[in-house]
Amino acid sequence: MLRYCILLAALVAIALGEADHDTFKDCSRIEFCTALRKNVIDSSAQFFADLGELEETDEKVTIPLSNENGDSLILQISLLPFSRARIQVLQPGNDRYELVDVLDGEPETIPFSSVNLANNTLTLIPEGEEYSIVVNRGAPFTVEFYLERELQTIFDGSRLLMENTEDSQAFTFGVSFNDAQRLYGLYHHASKLGLRETGDDYDPFRLRNLDVSFYELDSPMALYGSVPVLYGHSVSHTSGIFIHNAAEQWVDINYGEDSASTYFMIGGGSLDIFVLFGPEPKDVVRQYTSLTGTAHLPQIWTLGYHQCRFTYETQEEVKEVVALFDVHDIPLDVIWLDDGHSNANRYFEFNPENFTNPEEMFNNISSTGRRAVSISDPHIKIADDYNVYTGAKNKYFVKWENGSDFEGICWPGLSSWIDFLNPEASEYYSGWYAFDKFNGSTETLAGIWNDMNEPSVFDNSLEKTFPHELLHYGNVRHRDVHGIYGMLQTKATYHGLMKRDEGKKRPFILTRSHFAGSQRYAAMWTGDNTAGWGYLAISFSECMTSNILGIVFCGADIGGFFDTPDDELLQRWYQGAVWLPFFRGHSNKGTPRREPYVFSEDVQTVISNAIKLRYKHIPVLYTLFYEHATTGDPIIRPLFYEYHELLDYDNHLLAGTDILAVGVFESNATSVEVTFPGKASALWYRIDDESWESHNGEEVVPIPVTIDTSPVFYRGGSIISRKDIKRPSTTQMVDDPYTLYINLDSEQSASGRLYVDDYTSFAYREEELFLYIRFIYVLDVHAVQIEYLGGNAAEFSILVRSIIVNGRSPEGRIISNTYTTTRDGLPLESINIGKLIVYTSERNFKKVFGKKEICWVA
Repeated sequence: MLRYCILLAALVAIALGEADHDTFKDCSRIEFCTALRKNVIDSSAQFFADLGELEETDEKVTIPLSNENGDSLILQISLLPFSRARIQVLQPGNDRYELVDVLDGEPETIPFSSVNLANNTLTLIPEGEEYSIVVNRGAPFTVEFYLERELQTIFDGSRLLMENTEDSQAFTFGVSFNDAQRLYGLYHHASKLGLRETGDDYDPFRLRNLDVSFYELDSPMALYGSVPVLYGHSVSHTSGIFIHNAAEQWVDINYGEDSASTYFMIGGGSLDIFVLFGPEPKDVVRQYTSLTGTAHLPQIWTLGYHQCRFTYETQEEVKEVVALFDVHDIPLDVIWLDDGHSNANRYFEFNPENFTNPEEMFNNISSTGRRAVSISDPHIKIADDYNVYTGAKNKYFVKWENGSDFEGICWPGLSSWIDFLNPEASEYYSGWYAFDKFNGSTETLAGIWNDMNEPSVFDNSLEKTFPHELLHYGNVRHRDVHGIYGMLQTKATYHGLMKRDEGKKRPFILTRSHFAGSQRYAAMWTGDNTAGWGYLAISFSECMTSNILGIVFCGADIGGFFDTPDDELLQRWYQGAVWLPFFRGHSNKGTPRREPYVFSEDVQTVISNAIKLRYKHIPVLYTLFYEHATTGDPIIRPLFYEYHELLDYDNHLLAGTDILAVGVFESNATSVEVTFPGKASALWYRIDDESWESHNGEEVVPIPVTIDTSPVFYRGGSIISRKDIKRPSTTQMVDDPYTLYINLDSEQSASGRLYVDDYTSFAYREEELFLYIRFIYVLDVHAVQIEYLGGNAAEFSILVRSIIVNGRSPEGRIISNTYTTTRDGLPLESINIGKLIVYTSERNFKKVFGKKEICWVA
């Protein structure tokens, strides 16, 4: 009865529409945070580095640390290629948990070019790199990180403390970023890009994956994920750190005149830090993703529009929703099945009353070119007639210290949770995605939604999640691995889909809980947001932050999950969400239906136009995903990523380098102030109102808007490849021709990249079956040159429907010319890269042979 009373209390908090501060604690209610936040380490407890006793191997330098109290630690420093280093502080004879599963393979180390000891200072220089590391003896000792002799980052030993008792393995340390004007990272929080200073009136930023309903804006409260990465940024340089630890963390931030300092309080595990030297945002992002990996290319349909609700109750309702999108001419790629499809939250079983013939439903969906995604949470209902449970009972569940399975309340009622640290348990769970086990599933069920995987437990006394003392496989305390539980579920789901589909399709998984490295397995959304203007605005900040931290496939529930948006807010939300990589409408049960077709014709038109604008730009997004997979670069970017001086622009978003979108985040707006990046000679062309009006870099301009327009601009110097033919889904548009938008810069030049493959399989990386090209505008001959960048050209053709050239005359007048290759909207000939280009049209396109072919447009 007690657990059901706790569940009732949680539901009451949700009904009130606010975060439950009685359940979710601040620092003052967490013992180790309270004890350590104001802790001042006296001189006798501060450690010095015994540099005379260092040991050197090919892979690392080991230095004893001691203090006057007789305590001993060990400092290990490893040098890594690509301007990265690793420092670890170990306790002799201690059994601290060392994190696994997060890194994308063990990092390569490089040898030392020199190890110089002089004047109580040790200088380490790697071979073939431009960075160096300096260890100062102390006490307190410090470790300084230099790039090209410029100080970047300092590990501060003055606040180093490592507890080791039966009750606590908490530890603390400090890191400062020289010259940093802003700190970015520490995901997930509903905060602006630049992290605010903490102090007496503001709690430290907390990282502990929690199921927080009605989460608050501009708050350091922990949310669904933990990515313990920080970037210190200034106009002149950027550096970063990655804390390789999945335990609970609290982080204080202080901004000084010439640096930004951080103080970490971590509840367990090991002290293991990767240092990223930069020197630019692009460098630190690539250095970080080289450690934790990149997302694989998604299947093309995942970039379309997704429709979801908690919950569609019957299979007839699901089919009707799909059909009404076609009736109202609104594109759609995916219909989502929340828990209503399941047999009372017994996952891998369909509801026997309302989803009586799932195969027929999936055939109906696939006949329209659409796919389905179904939910699969990690809680397993305790029921002796439920095979998923009985096969795991007493074997594969997370346990209490006495060896009994942990039991708690979640959506199915009394449940247990798979222990994904156990390889056999993970394989067992993966096997349930097979078609012959997940009865009724077909290939149309093309993706899986892993929700509630923080994990969420309906027990407010536990902050709605696992207690710290639970044990995982290998006697690992849950305290030390809490942050990776959700990531490990997505890893198991990923392998389940790979096995189900025989490795022929790229898995699509959406997760709520996430950690560093989750990008290798799943997309992510920002959780249960609320219908409010502030939540629309913060979705830009949240997803730009996740992108620079490697988790690029990010989106937010359009319109807000909780509550009901008014028509204006909903329209503005669709217009902004077009530019987030994951594009899904979702709403809570009990709220009015919110599918785009239920609104008035005027509202419907605005929403439909926004969705259609998204589909036109899917080739751009797909190309950016390929470039992320190969380099680690974000899909969407804050302005400072490309223009280092532009620090505080949470409503400005760059899609790659060539598209600038500025959100309309206030009601009744008639204009939006836009800061155009780049030098004064830079040009930006407005596209949302089809005026092609241009603006120069360094301008700050109020751009007029109506409800039909939300500011979007193409960079002068870019070539944007779009698919402009209206289609109901990506299935029908795959073979459509492109329209090239050539946007000339002040020098009358432009270029842009395009990537194509089979949009489904892993052949792009296993067999190099793809085509990656660059279009280059050639002013002298008014032509488009096509440069081959990689892949297998013989396998692919690119059809071009029309070419639009936008420029500015010397007098400032906008020039826009359209060159069409067809009379009836279909291309007459294809461009075969690697052979020759053949165009036959009324504009007499010429033929040119060679490696770099030219397609004449006039």
